[in-house]
Amino acid sequence: MGRGISTKYHSCTSNTQRLAALVSTVITVFLIGCTDASDTEDQLENSLFLLNLPANRWVKYYELKDGDWWRKGHAGLAYDSTRGSLLVFGSDTHGEDWDNVVHEFIPRQREWVHHGVNARPNTYKINSEGYPVAGDMDLEPWAMHTYDGIDYDPVLDALVVVASPDHNPIRKERPTPQSHPIWIFQLKTKTWSILDNKHGAKRFFGAATAYDKADNNLFICKSGLWELNLMKEKLERLGNAPNCLHRTMAFDSWRRHLYIFGSYKGTSNISRLDINNVPEESEKWEELTPKGDHCPPYSKVPVAFDEKAGVFLLVVDDPKSSTEKKLNAAKTFIYDPGTNTYKKLNDTKLPAVGMNFMMAWDRIHEVFFLLTGNWKDGISVWALRLDRNRER
Repeated sequence: MGRGISTKYHSCTSNTQRLAALVSTVITVFLIGCTDASDTEDQLENSLFLLNLPANRWVKYYELKDGDWWRKGHAGLAYDSTRGSLLVFGSDTHGEDWDNVVHEFIPRQREWVHHGVNARPNTYKINSEGYPVAGDMDLEPWAMHTYDGIDYDPVLDALVVVASPDHNPIRKERPTPQSHPIWIFQLKTKTWSILDNKHGAKRFFGAATAYDKADNNLFICKSGLWELNLMKEKLERLGNAPNCLHRTMAFDSWRRHLYIFGSYKGTSNISRLDINNVPEESEKWEELTPKGDHCPPYSKVPVAFDEKAGVFLLVVDDPKSSTEKKLNAAKTFIYDPGTNTYKKLNDTKLPAVGMNFMMAWDRIHEVFFLLTGNWKDGISVWALRLDRNRER
C-alpha cells in the first residue's frame, strides 16, 4: 500500500464532491493523530480507494478469517460519526459465546481494534442495585443479544446499549436481575458506566434504536416508543409503537421521520412516524406498501440512511437461495421515502446476510458499510457508493 497515490489523486480532482471528501479525510487523519508517515500514506490510499468505488456495486473492503472473533448474528452495529468507525457489540450467547467486548473497525486503517477482553463467566453477578454486571476489576455488561439496540451519541462520544441479557444462560445460575440499566461505553476512556433505568422501562430486550442528531435524542422502540436524552439523563415514553423484535429502526434526517423495517415473520411493508408531531400524534404510525421493484419479504434486515441522497439502503436475502457462500444470494434495494418506492440494484456479489443488523452510512467517504459472516466464515466488511449523477 502507499504506491500510486499521485495518479489516483488526479483521477479524483475532476469531482468536486470527492475532492472535498478527501480534504475532510486528510484533516480527520491528522486531527486524530498519526505519527508514522507510512501509516498516514496508507490511510490516505484507503480513503482514496473508498472515494473511487464503482457506483452501485458492493466491493469487499476487508476480510478476517480463522481469527478468534467473528460476526455474531444477534449483535448490533453503530456508526461512530466522530471517528468514522464502525462499533460492534453483542453476543449470540446460548452457552456458546461470551463476547462482551466492543469491536471497532477503522475504515481508513482497514483494521479491527478490540476494546478489552471477554469477562469470565464466573464474574457475572447481580450487584447491590439489582443490575446484572460482570468483570474482575472494571464494570462491564453481561454478554447479550443486542439486535438493533445500540447506537452512538456524538455529544457524549459514547456507545449506547439499551439491550438486556434475557437470552443469556447464566441467568439459570444467578438471581434474576431486578432491573436492566442502559449501558454507556465512553470511547475516549474505553470504560463502561450505567444509566439508572429503574424509573423507566424495566427491560429493553429486542429493542430497536435510531438517533436524531439534530435534537440529540435516541429513539427506542420497545413496548412503545421512548425518547432518551443522555445529556439530560431523561428517558420518557412518547406513545405506542409496533413490535420491534427482530426489526430495524432508522431515522430519515431529511424529513424527520422514523422508519421501522421488517417484521418477526417477514414483510416488505414499512412503518413510518412523523416525529414532528410527537407526542401529540405519537400513536399514528403509518403502514406503507412501497411501489416500484418487487422486494421479497424480510425480517432481520440491515438498513442505513444516506444523508446526501436522502434514501435508505436495504440488503434482503433471496428466498430462492439458501447457500450463504453463494454470490447473488442477497439483493440490494434502495428505498426512496419521497416516492415510497423500492428500486433493486443490479449487483450480484453479496452472499446471504442472515440475521443481520450491521450496516451504516459513512459520512466521511459517503459510502455504505455492511458486515457479513458467521463463526465459519469470520467477518467481511463490504462497501458501496450510490451513484447520484445518473438514474440508479
